[in-house]
Amino acid sequence: MQFPRKQRRSPALNIIPLIDVLVVLLIFYIATTVFKKAQHKLDITIPTSKHVTNAPDTQPSTIYLTKDGTVYLDDQLVDPDLLGDMLKTKKAANPDYKVFLKSDGKSTFDMMVKIMDAARDAGIDNLQTYATPAAAGPGSPDNSPSAPAPIPAPSNP
Repeated sequence: MQFPRKQRRSPALNIIPLIDVLVVLLIFYIATTVFKKAQHKLDITIPTSKHVTNAPDTQPSTIYLTKDGTVYLDDQLVDPDLLGDMLKTKKAANPDYKVFLKSDGKSTFDMMVKIMDAARDAGIDNLQTYATPAAAGPGSPDNSPSAPAPIPAPSNP
């Protein structure tokens, strides 16, 4: 005796709910992404320091000094002789204006002093510099990574 066979339906995957879930995940990832402020792309090797402090929450302007003596204020090429005037203008607009100095370890000390003098003339007494922490040796405290180290303003005689 032959029994009638039922035709089998091929299994189907409903794609609409899958697309809905993927869209929700995509929206979640886009909403939670941290957008980073772009920093100027220069080839600078930051010197090391044993004493490093944490960076502040606000993003100050950064003066970049390359090993060939080129000076940038944030992402703008600046003539070192005009740097003081630019800093004075920004300091006048914002009394809490802060500046960091990120210089190459092979840059000349003469240019660093010129930049520090320009900042001091603009009324910025606490020019901070970036440094990479030195390797912790025996008996030395552990330092926080890659934060600017403050340079105290010299006292005027």
